[in-house]
Amino acid sequence: MRAKFCDGLTRRDFMRIGAIGTAGGLSLGLSPWSTAAASEGAEGPPPIADSVLFLNLGGGPSHLDTLDMKPEAPAETRGEFQPIQSRIPGLTMCEHLPQLAQAIDRMTLIRGISHTSGAHPQGQSYISTGNRPTPAVIYPSLGSVAGKQRPTPDDIPPYVAIPATEWNSGYLGDAYAPFKTNDTPKPGQPFEVRGLSLAGGLTLEKVNRRQALLAKIDRTFRQAEANSQLLDALDKFGDQAHSMLTSPRSREAFDVSQESATIRERFTGDEFNQGVLLGCRLIKYGVRFVTVTYQGWDTHLENFKGHARLLPPLDNALPAALDMLSAEGLLDRTLVVAMGEFGRTPKINVNVGRDHYPRASWALMAGGGVAPGQLIGGTDPHGLGPDDATQIKPDDLVASIYHALGIHRNTEFYTRTGRPIMLVPQGRVMTELFG
Repeated sequence: MRAKFCDGLTRRDFMRIGAIGTAGGLSLGLSPWSTAAASEGAEGPPPIADSVLFLNLGGGPSHLDTLDMKPEAPAETRGEFQPIQSRIPGLTMCEHLPQLAQAIDRMTLIRGISHTSGAHPQGQSYISTGNRPTPAVIYPSLGSVAGKQRPTPDDIPPYVAIPATEWNSGYLGDAYAPFKTNDTPKPGQPFEVRGLSLAGGLTLEKVNRRQALLAKIDRTFRQAEANSQLLDALDKFGDQAHSMLTSPRSREAFDVSQESATIRERFTGDEFNQGVLLGCRLIKYGVRFVTVTYQGWDTHLENFKGHARLLPPLDNALPAALDMLSAEGLLDRTLVVAMGEFGRTPKINVNVGRDHYPRASWALMAGGGVAPGQLIGGTDPHGLGPDDATQIKPDDLVASIYHALGIHRNTEFYTRTGRPIMLVPQGRVMTELFG
């Protein structure tokens, strides 16, 4: 079933992205809004992270019922969950997050993140680009920029979305759209991504013949249209599809069954945990940016029942990801981020739910140069908004992620019409994040 937000929009409605099939059926999203760009970016800082694992909590978890609890607030604000003490002195957390409470000192918690984009698509656009959404410009998401500025070998996609994402490549153009797995592994079953295995009767010889034919057709089309963004994208997708299809390393990267039993057993059998397991494995194989989307946090109805169901998979997956990356020697060079597009209202509604609330939310960061065990920012005693000392926007988080990857936040890209656009002009690098 297609996931819907409370406003009736599906991810497909938001993106309006088509899919193209190349040899072997590789699918990548194409954004019809984007205008191709060439880059002349400022030289970035030295990278302190090679990859990013972004756990996208789609729908917006309640800050008050998770990591920003207010046990002294009135009952209509504090809700039903009980606080437990974490390993960071003074920080209490939701009773449904016991593993995270014991692992929180390996991470940094950022609270009081605030903005004004209260609809899901606009909120997702903001946290993925660091720019407040506007109809005038479709900004590229973090993964698209990372794929362009920090490319990977042809047989490994730079940007993978598990199982899918509404983030897009914006003005960078279709060639930098994410590779979507469209599924997650299931414990004890082989995991095959469509397009990475040879269908019945299809041989490498046939694939190579098809690639030669595609090249011939491409030359013909290019004589008719010398400056087509779509053809540029088709070129890139076609070349990558061929490289991935004919590469044993590419198919191996997606095969989580090759992980040790010790690693696999660390992750529970739900879709989110299995997606995070796959994401960690892909980073081991050199994927630059991975999103794992965990939908369902849009709890206008029965907020506490919803969060009681959603929190245990998150409680397991995030510490498990840190354990796996650490065991592989990758955590120091992998930035792990977990957040949603906004928080939820301090006031509980008549449906025992909480509504959209962009004035206050949180993010967790770990690895990738982040100094562990920190609390950055905060909210007022009732969780209504940032405290007097906190001024943190999505612009700042995205600028900081780019900084970790060695990409300057003021990098400029030029559209085909010659318009210069900075990546995150209003963001500041949160130097306090990094050790």
